[in-house]
Amino acid sequence: MRFLVDAMLEKLAEWLRILGYDTVSASDLSILDDDYLLDIAEYEDRILLTKDRELYERARKEGVSTLLVEGNDVEEQLAFLVRKGTIELKDAPSLERCPRCNGILRKANRSEVKGQVPMGVYMSREEFWICTSCGQVYWKGSHWTRIKEFVERIREKLDKG
Repeated sequence: MRFLVDAMLEKLAEWLRILGYDTVSASDLSILDDDYLLDIAEYEDRILLTKDRELYERARKEGVSTLLVEGNDVEEQLAFLVRKGTIELKDAPSLERCPRCNGILRKANRSEVKGQVPMGVYMSREEFWICTSCGQVYWKGSHWTRIKEFVERIREKLDKG
């Protein structure tokens, strides 16, 4: 699954990337024009995720794969996408996509990240990942646990119906 999200769903784009989905956002591309957004979705064969009913209807009429996303926060939006069968809640965080830019993550040697992470992190961690596009460095820290807890809350909500 490859997604393109409109500017209203920035947080959702980040979380889809955390889950390992190839997700481009309108803000990444500085797209404000609906015509261009529809062209990108069609050309790159991406599912357009939007909260804009008018854009959704237009995409449908033009044959662009689209989904009108329900939910007021990212937790509800992700649960909605799971219920629709659009995504699966994979083990998170994924080590595939950069949450910031959608670039590909690769495992990095400790020596590569020296000076790019806090010294305490450098000394206490063995595993690091780096984005091949923006250079952001990632490691298993407290944010890792928070991400897992967030995804687990969504799973529990889905199990309850």
